[in-house]
Amino acid sequence: MRVWRSLGLFRSEERRSMVKAVRVHTVGGRHHVQVEEVELPRPGCNEVEVRHTAIGLNYPDVEDCRGGLHARHTVYTPGSSAVGVITELGTGVLNHQIGQRVGYVNPPNKGAFSEASVVPISCLVPLPSNITDEEAAALLFPGFTAWMALKKLFPLRRGDPIVVNNLATGLGSVIAQWAKHLKAVVIGIVSSEDDVEHAKKNGCNEVVVHRAEIGYGFADEVRELTSGDGVAAVFDLVGKSSFTDALLCLAPKGMYISLGATAGDAPVLNFKDLAGRGSLVISVPVLADYVKNPAELLEGAQFLFELHKAGAIKMEIAKKFPLNMISKALDAMAKGEVGSCILIPPIPDPKNVPHGS
Repeated sequence: MRVWRSLGLFRSEERRSMVKAVRVHTVGGRHHVQVEEVELPRPGCNEVEVRHTAIGLNYPDVEDCRGGLHARHTVYTPGSSAVGVITELGTGVLNHQIGQRVGYVNPPNKGAFSEASVVPISCLVPLPSNITDEEAAALLFPGFTAWMALKKLFPLRRGDPIVVNNLATGLGSVIAQWAKHLKAVVIGIVSSEDDVEHAKKNGCNEVVVHRAEIGYGFADEVRELTSGDGVAAVFDLVGKSSFTDALLCLAPKGMYISLGATAGDAPVLNFKDLAGRGSLVISVPVLADYVKNPAELLEGAQFLFELHKAGAIKMEIAKKFPLNMISKALDAMAKGEVGSCILIPPIPDPKNVPHGS
């Protein structure tokens, strides 16, 4: 807290500061982003100002920078998760204090790709002392998504065979580690022999290489690994190129869970096909629908941080990008060149931030 005071990051009433933020000016196609200075509004009722120390960068954020997650055409700041320090309280805030370390996920207006943001307290998660800011920034979004998938949507039972498709991502790794902790039998799908060892280190009992570019699928191998029975669920982050194989390796009454589409959207499916393949279920969950109130958010945080403390979930940060290198970071993510990565905002210049008490 003393460090933040020395930088002059606690607000005064005289003026507002300008902060650097990523701004999307054009939606559709390749991302069109610029880092600009914007005025930070004062926090309103039940809101706080959070000065960021590390920012999560996940596949949905890449889509958001393209404008793929909404139809709005106004200039906006994307970003769905970040970690930092509370530097100002709005009215009605009773259970948070200035200087407190917090993280947040899914604020209603996004805005995490910035030096600071004004966030509703309903989105805040207090951080335990045993996790660093950078670890938390990398873990929050995939961790909450894994909690949604494995605790709320498809509660795993001991011995359940599952497929996790795309272990190269932070989300895929967290789901596999969490599923292993729950004693499921985890079959990981990777796109290269180089990724096999990484998948095994991140919770997979078995690993299958899927080379979509040469028409090599994974359904037959998964069936063989499960003695022909198939798996209870497929957690898919790929989409188009793996959709058919994912359905083929499901057991009767199995569930296909779409958590991303790095290869494009899955093809249109006739509902009768699901019945004919054994009463299959398809789910496309959205995290925002599972953390709509603080009780749900804190429930997920408790599970997540307890597993992290116990060492059941570890997050390897593949790359750290300065905030002003956002275009390079988005290109690397879109091409699948990096796994879990985060954005690092610049240290604020105290000359540009008004001094408070």
